[in-house]
This record gives sequence, structure tokens and C-alpha cells, in this order.
Amino acid sequence: MKLLVLLCLWSCGASPEPAQPQASQPHPEPVEITSADEVVGIHTGVQHPPIPADSPAWRHDPGGFVPDVRFYGERTWDDVRMRVAGHIGVIERDRARLLAQAGQYTEAAKTYSRLAADMDRLMGTESGPSRQIPTLIRDAAVRDAALLNTVAASKSLQDRLTPQVLWSELLSDRKIDEAQVDIAAFKDFDDRHAMRVSLWSLYLESADPIGIDSPWGYFDASAHRDLISLRQAQREGRCTDWNCRWESEAASAVFDLEGTGGMPTGDSLIDVAGEPGPQSIGRLEKLSLDDARHRQWVDDTVYVFNKKLKESPGALVSLVKSRVDQLNHFKHGSKYYNIKQLKNEGVRVLARGGHYDLARQVLAMNFPLHHQDWECPNRQGTLLAIDARLAALDRDKHAAEHLKKARSITDAFLAKVAEADSQTRP
Repeated sequence: MKLLVLLCLWSCGASPEPAQPQASQPHPEPVEITSADEVVGIHTGVQHPPIPADSPAWRHDPGGFVPDVRFYGERTWDDVRMRVAGHIGVIERDRARLLAQAGQYTEAAKTYSRLAADMDRLMGTESGPSRQIPTLIRDAAVRDAALLNTVAASKSLQDRLTPQVLWSELLSDRKIDEAQVDIAAFKDFDDRHAMRVSLWSLYLESADPIGIDSPWGYFDASAHRDLISLRQAQREGRCTDWNCRWESEAASAVFDLEGTGGMPTGDSLIDVAGEPGPQSIGRLEKLSLDDARHRQWVDDTVYVFNKKLKESPGALVSLVKSRVDQLNHFKHGSKYYNIKQLKNEGVRVLARGGHYDLARQVLAMNFPLHHQDWECPNRQGTLLAIDARLAALDRDKHAAEHLKKARSITDAFLAKVAEADSQTRP
């Protein structure tokens, strides 16, 4: 069981015409798994424990919810709810912002108020992150509901409301400070949860109640600096659209070695769509960037992807799939992480470049869910939340429906958590 728990902690990832084959270094041939690959030790307190090539725990696909909190890499169901509270914070803030952008300020305020009530229901029974994170999200929702109610009550304010008016007048006293942000500076799993609290606090201090302002990728030091720059640009009238692009997005819309071949997090809202959270943990023992031959394959992949991104972005969808297919020829279980990271990078880079529809096509490659997917709390809900944000930014008229579905799936997961929790409490 200890092995299963540790593995769970690690786990928590119309088509264009096919691209022409690209020259690259041959990938290592698949090898059969040996018994040595299945031996895992417990690395208490190690920041990046080695992840084995395979494990019996990965060979079973449960196909859905598992009523054992250890399966999700947490000690209590309150901690699982805390993780899902973050997902709801992302989904409902996006729902409220979409309504506000459409001028439905009263409905947006009601959405923030419902989010606050949701957080009250999800607070853990003991002190710590399971109470702190819902509290932070609740307090920010109450604050933003009050602001939107103020806007709803003033026709003259509505008529002249722009990002500049919002940030230079209505939110002129909003705290936006420089801060030390190192999402890799954790010692162990408990430290990672504490970091979630700090990052949520930092983001919510300056979160936009109307514009979608989360980065594509981690909310890290670079993203925080960009957020400060974005607020300054809005106050100076240089960003006139509610979803003004981050100044660094165009420059960062390129594939790189770590983004394509590194380690993904279990919760893709964090490393794909900017939910505040810590960097991934773990180090692959097979097909890591420490493997010179695999590193060359990733480097070649990055070169081909960037070339195609510049010449014909639409062809990237089939090209990503072809590289995923190459990885899928391997038989070992940890290839899941290589594949997940590759898809995540496709979504991140395409979204940064404003190719939202293409990013949605790459994101869809994560379905159907399987194996390690189920170890990530609310995996389906998080993927749908990312898809809904992409749809919103792409001005898809069905974006609100996608957000509603993401929330519905999330609520269904929480219902199963409540049932499992009730059966384990004394």
C-alpha cells in the first residue's frame, strides 16, 4: 500500500491535414520490463523521488473514482476537497468573468457570491491548507461580488467601464506587490500544500474580476511579474481588451526542452492554465532528460514543432499526435508522464500564440481517461475547465455551457468524495 500511495503522489495529463514526416534522430527501441523496474523504495522527505519505469499499481485501470483517499495521494478527504476547491475557484471565477464581460454584472456578482458559499461548504474541519485555501477563494469572491454589484447599480459606470477605469479608479488601492515566488522551493509533500496557500494568496490579491488573467503555464515568478506589468498597462490604457494578452505571451509561444520533455504535475490546471500551485515532483528513471538519447529525441521534437509553429500552426495537431504515437510504442507505465507533458506543452504553446482552437484539439487527446489519470482528483473536471477557458478566449458562443459542464463533473466527483468520506468516518 505504501508503494501505491507514493505512486499516487507522483501521478497528480476537425483535424488538420497530416504533416509530412520530419527527419529526426531515431528514438530508442522499446524494451521489455524487467523485475528490477518494479522495485520502488519509499523516499520520505525527498523533493524529487525517482519514478520507476513500471509498477503493478499502474497496470490496473480502475476506470473511475476509487473510494480510498490514499489513491489520491492525500491523508484525508478534506485534503482532496481542498484540491477540488481550487478547481471550483478557477471554474467559477471564469464563469463570473465571462458574464461580466457580457455586461451581465448582476449575474456575475451572484456567481461570485455562490462561489463564496461553495467555499464555506468545502472548508476542512481542521486548520491548515484544507481551510486556508477555501477561505482565500471565498474572501476574494465576496470582495469581487461587491465590486460587480457596485457596477450593476451604476449605468453611468457601466457605460464607461474599461480595463483602465477598473484598475485606475475602482481598484486603484488593490494590493499588487513584488514578491519572492519559487514554485520549486518545497521540501516535501506537506511543504507543497503550504506553498499552495501562499500562491493562492498572492494571485488573489491582484486577480481581475472581469478579465481572464491567468497565464498559460505555471503561476510562477515570471507569470507574477507579467501580472504586475499587465496591471500597469491596464492603468495606463495600453490594454483595452478585457482579455488583453500578456506582454510575454508572444515571446514565450515556443516549445522548449523542459516544457516538452520534463515532468508534468498531476493537476493540469496548475501547469497548463495557471491555477496557483507548486511545481511538479519526481524524476523519471526511464526516458528522462538525463538520458542522452531521449534528450536528443526531445530536442529534435522541439526543433520540428517550432518550425511547424512558424510555418503552419494547423499542422501541429497531427504532428503532436505522431510524436505521442512514438512514445506509445514503449511498454512501460511511466511513459504516461512523457506523453502527458508533450500534450501539455502543445496546449500551452498554442494557447500563448492565440491558437485557441488548435490548443483545444491537442487537449482533447487526453481523452479517454485511463490508468494514472484516475489518480488525479477530478481529472475530467480539470480538463473540461481548461477547454472551457480556451473556448472563452476563442469567443466560442458555447463557452458558458462548457464551464457549466466542467462544474457539473466536478460536483459529481465531490459527491463521490462525500460518500467515501461518510463510510470511513467513525
